[in-house]
Amino acid sequence: MSQIVVRQMHFDLPSKIDKHWLGDSPFKTHFFNSLTLLFPEGEQLAIRVFKKALNQIQDPNLKRDVNAFIGQEGQHSAAHSEFWNPLRQQGYELNNFSRILGMFISKKQRFSTEFYVSTVAGFEHFTSCLSEFVLESNFLTEADPQLKKLFEWHFAEGLEHKTVAYDVFLSTSGNYLLRIIGLINAHLLILGSVSLGLIILLSQDKKLFKFETWQNMIQFFFLQEKFLFKVLFNFFDYWRDDFHPSQKDNLFLCQKVFERLDCLQPQLNNRIAAD
Repeated sequence: MSQIVVRQMHFDLPSKIDKHWLGDSPFKTHFFNSLTLLFPEGEQLAIRVFKKALNQIQDPNLKRDVNAFIGQEGQHSAAHSEFWNPLRQQGYELNNFSRILGMFISKKQRFSTEFYVSTVAGFEHFTSCLSEFVLESNFLTEADPQLKKLFEWHFAEGLEHKTVAYDVFLSTSGNYLLRIIGLINAHLLILGSVSLGLIILLSQDKKLFKFETWQNMIQFFFLQEKFLFKVLFNFFDYWRDDFHPSQKDNLFLCQKVFERLDCLQPQLNNRIAAD
């Protein structure tokens, strides 16, 4: 039976959320708001790709993991899409971001399934790095409680299923060059989308050119949290011939979140495993 659990979570998002809900910081808030704008499209891409890849997978255990992965990604997509409504109520215009993102993450398959699988594996590699950073550093301590719960649940499940996309890639292709192409493509999509989201949201907030915004940005990427260096180290770790996501011991981080959120019950997992 798959060890990946699909949890039906409900987030009681308040009707009014502070515009700068993470430590009263426009940069930190909009960094995560930008992820919320990206995640639904990215997760729907992963679902479409893995549903097609299922026919190429022979290992029944991996098939169960993929079905559970699809279930988790569907939950994540729905939860983050729900957060778009409070953002719009705060006065943010999101259609331009959505339109531009749709140009790069098309619902029409233009390349091989193996190419998209490699991209999703690269996407999950970045997400695993981000998840470990957020959960290990307690970065969301000052966040709105419901949004803290939303992101920590998402990142915890990101660690829980961190091996699935890479195992699907190994099962469907395993080509080293394709692995690196997918990694680069994923990082361009993620970093480009988050940068675009930051520009759009901070501009609408009239905070893009404020000294405090850039100070927080520099501290986050280079000086205090040093997140960019963590991303770069994680990026090049993927290039190793013997790389596998299971080599990093960080599952204890997601277990702590599940215990804290009281969501350990496998509400959907048994049905998925039986399919």
